[in-house]
Amino acid sequence: MKPRLNEYVKPWVQGIGAYIPGKTIEGYIKLASNENSYGPPPRVMDAIERAKSAINIYPYKDDEVREKTAEYCRVKPENIILGNGSDELFDLILKTFRGPCLGINPSFSGYKIAVNILGEDYLDINLNDDFTFSSEEFIKKSKKANILILCSPNNPTGTVMAEDQVKEILDENKITIVDEAYFEFYGKTAVPLLKTYDNLIVLRTFAKAFALAGLRIGYGIANSDIVDLLYKVKPPFNVNSLAQEAAITALGDLAYMKSTTDSIVKDRELLFEKLKQKFRTFRSYANFVLADTTPMSSREFYDRLLEKGIIVRNLGKFRGFEGEYCRISVGTTDENRTFIRALEEF
Repeated sequence: MKPRLNEYVKPWVQGIGAYIPGKTIEGYIKLASNENSYGPPPRVMDAIERAKSAINIYPYKDDEVREKTAEYCRVKPENIILGNGSDELFDLILKTFRGPCLGINPSFSGYKIAVNILGEDYLDINLNDDFTFSSEEFIKKSKKANILILCSPNNPTGTVMAEDQVKEILDENKITIVDEAYFEFYGKTAVPLLKTYDNLIVLRTFAKAFALAGLRIGYGIANSDIVDLLYKVKPPFNVNSLAQEAAITALGDLAYMKSTTDSIVKDRELLFEKLKQKFRTFRSYANFVLADTTPMSSREFYDRLLEKGIIVRNLGKFRGFEGEYCRISVGTTDENRTFIRALEEF
């Protein structure tokens, strides 16, 4: 007899829209998921090759990764917690602290999904028409929330929040998350504010600038009391041994990371200028550029590039905003040239 699933499913789960990742097709240029197309340094690949002989042993280098990461962030190891991607760290925060949660629209869709999975309420405010951030509107609505979610640079807009705006929000004394997944492409961070604000949690990842997306490793930076609480709900061995080894080695070769991020930032400006000639395009401080493809539909924009072997992210319409949108990740210089040639044929 088949189980009557609906009798056992948590009532709020049925209404959740699952996360759909960017498409990957072998042989195509993928500019859809904000990955670093240059890949990690050769030293990382060598380290993984050496480490694979010990995959029968549980991961044991958590402390070493925390020490190296703390040195990179100029904090103490007790201020660092590692996660299976920063997505897991966001989930740990939701498990530790009570909602409701307040975010911005548009922003990373994974926030709302993670909040809804736990049966919590997710509130948001719209960004301005040009996708800049209004701290005043956010603070007004923050009275109804306990966890505040900021993303700077913001995915998918590439826009950022001023430090004074972040301070205004931290002054509300709510648990405040600042997602800095794209920090290395921007260069400014909220981390120094940890000296003043005990309610701040900064999330970062090795997936973007460090090109370790396939190994799923991220980290959180917070005061030690918050880190200790998060460790209470963290699963054991949540970061695998190959990811640990790769992170340690990548942090030992910052010059390589800097060289690839410099190339991406330089090409980001070129993509922005080329897209701006044909579409309403938004200045980005991340490793992607957002364009309103109107009067072309975002689906047509996506399909025409797909025919040429290029995959971008079709985002469609944003709730509360005019236009249709596609996000284009910045690839290698050669990939970007191929995209520009295809764009010029539109």
